[in-house]
Amino acid sequence: MSSALTAFPLQRTPARWALWGSFAVVYLVWGSTFLGIRVAVETLPPLSMAAVRFLVAGPILLLASSRAARPTWLQWRNAAILGAFFFLGNHGLVSNAARFIPSSLACLIIATEVPIIALLSSVLLPDRPLTPRSLLGAALGLLGVLCLFAGKGNGEAAAHLLACAAVVGASLCWSMGAVLSQRLQLPRDPVLSAGMQMTCGGVMLTAASLLRGEPAAIDLAAFSGRSLGALAYLIAFGSVLAFACYSYLLKHVRAEAVATHVFVNPLVAVALGVWLGGEQLRPAHLVAGLFILASVCVIVLGRKGAPSSEASGRRLLLVGGDEGDGLVEGRHDGEERRAHQHEARPEEEIVGAAGEGHVARNQAGDL
Repeated sequence: MSSALTAFPLQRTPARWALWGSFAVVYLVWGSTFLGIRVAVETLPPLSMAAVRFLVAGPILLLASSRAARPTWLQWRNAAILGAFFFLGNHGLVSNAARFIPSSLACLIIATEVPIIALLSSVLLPDRPLTPRSLLGAALGLLGVLCLFAGKGNGEAAAHLLACAAVVGASLCWSMGAVLSQRLQLPRDPVLSAGMQMTCGGVMLTAASLLRGEPAAIDLAAFSGRSLGALAYLIAFGSVLAFACYSYLLKHVRAEAVATHVFVNPLVAVALGVWLGGEQLRPAHLVAGLFILASVCVIVLGRKGAPSSEASGRRLLLVGGDEGDGLVEGRHDGEERRAHQHEARPEEEIVGAAGEGHVARNQAGDL
């Protein structure tokens, strides 16, 4: 999701312009992808759009990592499992809901992944009891969701609430995948792992779109240049460039600094939704967003002052991105894990989560 940051060792003296540029891409691009999805599904079938996105972006990342060690069949199986959660579940639901709710609202709801991951980790992972900080964060996140659904006006269509519920389901899918990834063996190369998961997810989305009958109803003449441009943007910038910058930052910058995108992405999504998308949020939506962001702050910033990951031997879980490009980078050294199975398990710490996003993880198991 070796030592805590073996997969992303800190490098010396990176170019300042490259660091600032990478932060700008991660902040702005991942914050804009929700609006991109909303524009893309204006005239493109949602499941087919998502399938094309990842069937193009996934192989690009596979080609970019062609020098890495070839993945095993076990790693491909694990990539398919995670692809089902991150792409079929998360992206499939978000893409369908994007036609009915503001993109900025979808991004705020997706931020509930942080408290959900904390709760699921305490249930599904050993030695991860809920801490008072996690309970407080989860309670704030729940209050935010309750405010969201309590904010329905008398004239508001039921489709709006169903879309909100779909995005909550997407957040649950992403969170389950993130927690499950703690036990799965994946290639060390994060770009290779990302490409495998995207490709598997794209295949599943294609199957879902066929079962739904989307290809039979496609009218090419109805596709707008605006929607096609948004799809191209999601592929080139949201799924390829942003993840490349994210991986670069994890190599050169402390994880806590990279995790700041968790707070910036929703703000960017709201600003772009209002400025470029003409979206309007109800007061209840803003209150819900404040509760959800407060929940993220409590959980993520609560580790401030704790020993660093490198010093304490903690495993590191990072979640981020729009986006789904739900990407997990895991260990392949199951033998090392078995050799140390009698040692005390290090504490795991969630240091960041957001967006539809990406996951970078260290010290996973070897299922």
